[in-house]
Amino acid sequence: MTRRVPLDDEQECAFWTTNVGAKGTTANCRVLIGHRDEAIGASLALLLTLKKYQVLYATNIATLQRQIASWRPHALLLDTRLDADSRYAFVRRLRQDDQTARLLILAMSNVYPLDSVATLKQAGFDGHVRRPCSVWRVIDLLDSHFCRQDA
Repeated sequence: MTRRVPLDDEQECAFWTTNVGAKGTTANCRVLIGHRDEAIGASLALLLTLKKYQVLYATNIATLQRQIASWRPHALLLDTRLDADSRYAFVRRLRQDDQTARLLILAMSNVYPLDSVATLKQAGFDGHVRRPCSVWRVIDLLDSHFCRQDA
């Protein structure tokens, strides 16, 4: 069993925006996961599914783009390694598009090399979890954002 240790450090795990999602159950909340490591992405997708989120998972930007266009997720959990080489051009494009401008985007970044919080904020991420991060922390962030009432 995972022991829950409180983490209040913005450098490790935090939301920076205060936009509150729709209140209600998570059954109608669609979460898209973009992660390079299949084991991590699939595990996170399974746990979110068990928490009654609708979840899709992809390992590359091209697939994420197609899924965003066709599925219209409410949140994107993005491994920053998928977009860092382009200096987060994918996230910047999402923020500029009227269809995806309000999409919740949570960065999942490395401990080393350290992704700067300021750079992630400037790119358009709404929050951040630094790997390794307890999966329960990610789920707690989503639950709090979407004001989950079916906990």
